[in-house]
Parts: sequence; C-alpha cells; structure tokens
Amino acid sequence: MKISVTKDFGTAKKPVLPLVPEMTTVIKKEDLAQVDLLSNPTDANSTKVKFAFKILEGGTKTAREVIQWMQNVERAFTGLNSNTGTFRKQMMQQFARGSALSGFNASVTQLATPTRLQAVASAQAAVNADDGTDVARAQRLTNHLAAMQALTDITVLDLQALGVAIINAAIQDMVTVLLPTKPYNVSSDT
Repeated sequence: MKISVTKDFGTAKKPVLPLVPEMTTVIKKEDLAQVDLLSNPTDANSTKVKFAFKILEGGTKTAREVIQWMQNVERAFTGLNSNTGTFRKQMMQQFARGSALSGFNASVTQLATPTRLQAVASAQAAVNADDGTDVARAQRLTNHLAAMQALTDITVLDLQALGVAIINAAIQDMVTVLLPTKPYNVSSDT
C-alpha cells in the first residue's frame, strides 16, 4: 500500500513536521455532556465520579471523533448502571444534539415496532408449542403472552434485553450516517 504525497514534502522548503503548533479548539461547557458515574455501578451508594465528554452533533465527523464518542457513551452507560432501553434513551437526549439526535430518535421509533411484534410472536409460539401437561407452566406462558401483547413501542424499551438492543442498534444506525464516506488518499500501488 502506498500513500500519495506532494513532491516537495519533507524538503528544506517544507519540513516534515511543521514548526507551528496545531490549533486547539476550546470546548464550551454547554457542548459537554456531564454525568456523575458510580465507582461501583451495582452499588447506588458508591462514590460518584464526574465524567464529561463532548456532545455529538450532526454533520460528518471523523471516524476518530465518532469512535471516541461511542466509547464515552458506553462508559457513561456502564457507570450509571444503565440497564434498560428507557434509561439509555433518556441519557442519549443529553449525549447527542441536532441531526444526530433526531436520527437516533427516528431510528428508535423504527426499531421498536418490529422488536415488539417479534416478542409477541415468540410468546405466542411458546404458548402454541406447549403441550398443556404442566398447568403452572401453561399459565406462566399465557401470562407472558399477555404481557408482551400489552407492550407499546415505548414500554418495550423497559424490557432489559430488548430495550438495550433497540438503543444499541439505533446508536449504530446514527453513527453509520455520521461517519465519513470519502476514503483517505491512499492508493493500493506497492
């Protein structure tokens, strides 16, 4: 793999490393998401640690920015012991802004309906497959089916595994849209 560079790169006229320091950007407080993370996420009384990171806004971002943001979001979810989709969705309202947030919210709405319908179908299949020999088991399956049928696109986020899966998929959809689509100037000549 060969990287393309200009002819005068690294000569006396243009040194390899510029002597001028890189510009640094100052991040305003309102551009940061701040949360108090638990030092032991399973213990609500454990020591809290302040954690801040840059809010993700719409527009094309570098892969590095998006990956760093995703890592920070995962740290926040873990440190807050965020184990339901509802709580994660609420937190995402603080972690993203603009078209990133609207893309995330739209994705959650699109993913919730098929997930809820699949949960109902799975519960119905379990009831249908039951041979009826164990009355207590049949009653549990019937109760579970009723609970799945009572779900809405909002309350499905309260289910620990399904809600978290919906939110994770929505974050992945949002990130896919934000990642740059132009490849770097790298040729495959060797």
